Amino acid sequence: QMFSFKSRRKKNEVNAFMRRLVDSTTPAFRHEIEELRSEQRANRSVPVLIVPVVEDEPDTTLTAFGVTKDLSSNGMAVLSQQAISSEAVIVGVWNNQCCEFIRATIRHNEAIEGGYWQMGLELTEVVPRGDYINLSKLAVLADRIAADHLPAKFEMSMPTS
Repeated sequence: QMFSFKSRRKKNEVNAFMRRLVDSTTPAFRHEIEELRSEQRANRSVPVLIVPVVEDEPDTTLTAFGVTKDLSSNGMAVLSQQAISSEAVIVGVWNNQCCEFIRATIRHNEAIEGGYWQMGLELTEVVPRGDYINLSKLAVLADRIAADHLPAKFEMSMPTS
């Protein structure tokens, strides 16, 4: 009974997180026929950080940039130029000048045209910035991207250890 309550609370937090993200962005133009799915998708292109989870810890040394293709209440499709081989990731999303994090299980991961990978992510829980030291450090750098609007500064500032 306790597990069910905790699981439902996490799902509600994920849904609220995704509603804020969809509400704060504008749709990307899409001309293809929409797929039939059990859950409505919002086509939004939002820059994200993709942090692979290795042995249940985020490995920020493997962080990749990506962009969302579409969003739903508990999932997102993400495009990246870097292959991600872990089963889970933590996704960093800029919201109101700061980076927020959400854990996801990779449900679909395939190479597509042009050297990109597309991942289908099932979002499982919002991750507070302070839960992991290395994620907290990444968040500070990510916040600077939002403040500066210069992603190149992020790459130059990434710690090596």
